[in-house]
Amino acid sequence: MITPTKRTEMEAILTPLRQEIDGLDSDILELLQKRARAAIELGHLKKKYSYPIMDLTREREVINRLTENVSPGEGLSQEAVMSVFSEIIKACRAAQSPTKVAFLGPAGTFSHAAALQQFGRLAHFIPCDDLTEVFRAAEAGEAEFALIPFENTTEGIVGQSLDLISKTDLRVQSMLNLKVSLTLMSSHGELGKIKTISSHPQALAQCRNWLALNMPGIELRPTVSSAAGATLALSDDSVAVIGHPSLATFYNLTVMSGDLQDFQHNQTCFLIFSRDDSIPNGDDRTLLWFAAPHNSGSLYKCLQPLADSKVNMTRLHSRPNVESPWQYLFFMELEGHFQNDNVIEAIKALEAETVKCKVVGSYAAVESVKGPGNTQGDEHLY
Repeated sequence: MITPTKRTEMEAILTPLRQEIDGLDSDILELLQKRARAAIELGHLKKKYSYPIMDLTREREVINRLTENVSPGEGLSQEAVMSVFSEIIKACRAAQSPTKVAFLGPAGTFSHAAALQQFGRLAHFIPCDDLTEVFRAAEAGEAEFALIPFENTTEGIVGQSLDLISKTDLRVQSMLNLKVSLTLMSSHGELGKIKTISSHPQALAQCRNWLALNMPGIELRPTVSSAAGATLALSDDSVAVIGHPSLATFYNLTVMSGDLQDFQHNQTCFLIFSRDDSIPNGDDRTLLWFAAPHNSGSLYKCLQPLADSKVNMTRLHSRPNVESPWQYLFFMELEGHFQNDNVIEAIKALEAETVKCKVVGSYAAVESVKGPGNTQGDEHLY
């Protein structure tokens, strides 16, 4: 127990440090406001010259420059500095222009978590019932950005996303590569009461080993989204839900177990679309799709120009062409920006061999997520 005398002595010691911190906080606030005003002025210039507001390359450069100057063991760690300045950058970006983002809702899904990770909490988020509506919202100008799931490391490509990419005039601007983290939650947190576990089918599938080992005989009930499973868990004490940890916050649920996913390195990339093209940064990827002639050797002839131009192909997916039965569209990712000379040459040669070819856009290359951070994941459809 602290005596009155001891408390008085402590206050005398603490008061000067608190006053110093108060002064520093005032200085930080003044500098933050100054930074925001500069960002707003920058935003006006970007709009004047039709320059995209979101410049992820520049934002990464800022973060890298700051973290490189952090000495271990002195004050904030590199990770802490990265976290603080990421939020500052997002807040200043929002000050430049209110950002409206369409995503596959409702709130609490993995798509929502990915949108929060990319745009920050100050953005205006527009939850959509399906991926078609996500694209429509951005195409109609109701949202500046459309965030869609693209590919998961264990479940593969998202077919509906490919179908919609082939029909939109929006431009892909960036990619998020995020780690999957799945959590078991209920309204009460008592594992013994659980008789049913609900979630999107992909969430259930990605935890099948954990469920078989820890919850044998429990009914698995698929739902249209993990958020729908959370609603079901709220209305029935015998139901638990598997989903992103943020569901616990949004739906006032109790976490019972975390990291249920069978593959700890499971990741998903999301693509962000807008009406603007990205700016080349020297380490880019270009996404395009094409239709090959329906004859022998046509795909080989389409791919040969890439080898001749020494442009590396990093992804290739096929998807049935719904307008032409038993014919296919091919979705390709290339190294380089579509404005690079060698990529321009390769695409021109590719176009000469195809029935139709369309460049969707370019984005900065992203690395695989490592470690426990960034738990927004594969639940593209959850």
